[in-house]
Amino acid sequence: MIKRHIRRRSIFSMVLLSAIISTLLYIGWYSNLLIVKNIEVRGTQEIPVELVTETSQVLLNTQLLRVPTASVVERLKTIPQVENVEVRRGWPYTLVIDITERIPVAITDLAEGRFLVDQSGFPYLPAPSGANFPLISGPDDLSRNSSILVWQSFPDWLKPEIASTNADNPNSVWLAMTNGRKVLWGNTDNSTEKSAVLRVLRRMAASTYDVSTPEVPVVKP
Repeated sequence: MIKRHIRRRSIFSMVLLSAIISTLLYIGWYSNLLIVKNIEVRGTQEIPVELVTETSQVLLNTQLLRVPTASVVERLKTIPQVENVEVRRGWPYTLVIDITERIPVAITDLAEGRFLVDQSGFPYLPAPSGANFPLISGPDDLSRNSSILVWQSFPDWLKPEIASTNADNPNSVWLAMTNGRKVLWGNTDNSTEKSAVLRVLRRMAASTYDVSTPEVPVVKP
């Protein structure tokens, strides 16, 4: 008798739980109670909010549960200025889009023209006329990132003397000076020592200064 009572309670609990789940699924998937009434865009400064909402392709009055957040993220990543994006449901009726914008730290020349470059070395947007950033180059993002890191390591006295910071690969950075001379810098290590050595070497007449190994610098005529 007791076992039968327990069994009935278990069956009742299962039926009740199924009913609750079904109701919640219906409310979330089919009803108009939990729908997108507002798209809240956060973190944008340069990117127009209208561009974000249009690119998301999320229509108002769509059930929140039906919004394919992963697909929305992929669509928003096609906006060049977007570095990272998170899309989440803000119950009961808001879709929240958190944007992290790319921040320009340099410019680089590509076949398509001059582009803004973010800290990772990624060229993402044509540079406006007169953009005041250091000129760097490299065949890929990692190389451009090395160029940026080297430039950022320069002391204030050196920056005005550098026309461009260039990398053939992440471990082979070289500098073009404003006076036409060349500096072989090497990798991003020991920047303080390299700058100190170059400060002395640049007083000597030469075509190239090699400070890639600052303990054994080389001056080439």
